[in-house]
Amino acid sequence: MAQPPKTIPQLLEALESRSYDTYKSRIFAFERIQSRSRAWNTALIALATATTVAALGLLVDSSMYGDSGETFLAACAVLSLSASLVIAALDYPGRAVRMENAYKEIQDISSRVEGARTLGTGSTLAEYTALHTAYSEIIRHSENHTTPDYQAYKSQWSIARVLSVALTLIPYLSLVLPIWLMWQFGDWVIDGAG
Repeated sequence: MAQPPKTIPQLLEALESRSYDTYKSRIFAFERIQSRSRAWNTALIALATATTVAALGLLVDSSMYGDSGETFLAACAVLSLSASLVIAALDYPGRAVRMENAYKEIQDISSRVEGARTLGTGSTLAEYTALHTAYSEIIRHSENHTTPDYQAYKSQWSIARVLSVALTLIPYLSLVLPIWLMWQFGDWVIDGAG
């Protein structure tokens, strides 16, 4: 059975609800992307610093990290380089800026729709179409939020959201390696530098 045509106020109400949900979800997407950027930058800086300090230590004492310390440190350097290339390709900082711009533009559209709906000025189909087109253009030309971003906005939990949080925390778990490298170096220094 066909639905009766919606009135302009009903269309505006639906667009207001959709644009507001999108706006709030994109805020969570922006925060997720920015958090991952900070996490990976922290991990990469820590690993680069630790491998540099460890390399200096190996120049003085080649047994600092055991019999195969040089090989282990070379593997750490390759891991650091590979991780930095992958992270650079993911462009977290650039994506965060673009997501922030998108959510602010969607916020503007949502506010304009709310204004058109609540002012009771008798909005026309042309005004609705212009607002809907502006909303659609922003959506079409920006990265979308994920289901976990929407669930974060709605304070809902799912396996997907738990995995999303875990992906944001993984870089902090990788800090075990630079901490271990620095611990070994510190132990060597405290023991009298060889």
